[in-house]
Amino acid sequence: MRQDRPIMLVTPAMFQALNQSFSAPRWRTYLREAGFRTDVAHALYLWNVEIGQSFQFPMHTAEVALRNVINQALISFIGPDWWQTHSGRAMLGTKRCQDIDAITSWLQGQYSTMPNTDQIAASLTMGFWTAMLGTRFHRRIWSREMTNAFPHLSPQETIQQISDTANRLRDLRNRIFHHEPIIGRNLTQDYADIL
Repeated sequence: MRQDRPIMLVTPAMFQALNQSFSAPRWRTYLREAGFRTDVAHALYLWNVEIGQSFQFPMHTAEVALRNVINQALISFIGPDWWQTHSGRAMLGTKRCQDIDAITSWLQGQYSTMPNTDQIAASLTMGFWTAMLGTRFHRRIWSREMTNAFPHLSPQETIQQISDTANRLRDLRNRIFHHEPIIGRNLTQDYADIL
């Protein structure tokens, strides 16, 4: 996690610009947490930015690892083109297929060629991947693929626990990457979830 301080000193004029650019509900979150002391609210906002930056590398690693593990499980379970086979699409359901179709169309527009599985996997959202850990897929995929996909789990750990952790990580990721406040979260638990 980052330990350094911001390189740039935030001037009073910059704080004034922040005050004017934030929506009232967003700024109220920081003011309330700071006991309505503007200077403390500014410091809390900067802390939120810094801690968000601290989480980006471990979150990046966890997200890439999760999607690759699930992609490999789908390849093992359905085949290398799991995202476009009839049996794969039937198992995935309408919402997941819509996600894939949107990404396929976008990739074709970008590269003027049909995408491959690696491109599809890299382009799908974390929401897609966490959904693949959902209850609907426990019996179909994870009863067979869980041990290979998650070889370091203890015998007591379940796919539901993995799903719950992945969804907490998705929520944290979205809050950080969409510049939302993460104050009030158990950041120690968040970091443990990533690890």
